[in-house]
Amino acid sequence: MSNRQENPITVDKEFEREIVRYLRDNPDFFERHLDLLADMLLPHQPQGAVSLIERQVTVLRDQKQELKQRLQQLTDYARQNEDLSSRLNKLILDLLDADDFESLLNLIQQRLKSDFEADAVVIRLFNSGAPVLKAHPDLMDWSEPALGAFEKVISGRKPVCGNLKPGQLDALFNDHLDVARSAALVPLVASESSKQCVGLLAIGSQDPQRFRANMGTLFLSHLSHVLTRILKLHLGS
Repeated sequence: MSNRQENPITVDKEFEREIVRYLRDNPDFFERHLDLLADMLLPHQPQGAVSLIERQVTVLRDQKQELKQRLQQLTDYARQNEDLSSRLNKLILDLLDADDFESLLNLIQQRLKSDFEADAVVIRLFNSGAPVLKAHPDLMDWSEPALGAFEKVISGRKPVCGNLKPGQLDALFNDHLDVARSAALVPLVASESSKQCVGLLAIGSQDPQRFRANMGTLFLSHLSHVLTRILKLHLGS
């Protein structure tokens, strides 16, 4: 003990940890020893010091501010999700009211651009032999190489977001390469366990961070399942 007093720079780490454990287990220690608290100072700024109680108040205030910011973030996320859910529900109702296949396609593209901040929307349907597709060859006649570029996405049956590979960009956004710096690829399936995939919906954005690989895809999955059922009604399958 005398060595510690003569040479305060030398710190016994184990002894120090024991002190920390004791104080943590006895939070009322300084309340029972107010004389020690009166003499104890903690460095705060180069020109001065603050008491332990003042420092504790500062720490608690910082923690409160951090919790307040987290709560605000959660509130913002909840508000955004509520707004997104409302827009998605309205879109679904409008899709159900579409009079024909042409109106349905136009509605999908227009509303995804206006309501969901998309810069490009592309739909590719796989050949189902439906007569209605004869008037829309751009929706279906994909070559094997084009389909191969999306094999992993299609087999996964789940939406994928992020930056596309050059081959994927050419196959989907050949006329909109400059507005698809990030994209969401949405396999059109009735459910994740569905054996049939009727096509692919691609939503592109000029913002490279608009669709990120780590973002949630719950709403995109919901849109996929509903849209697939509506499309199958028009395709007669």
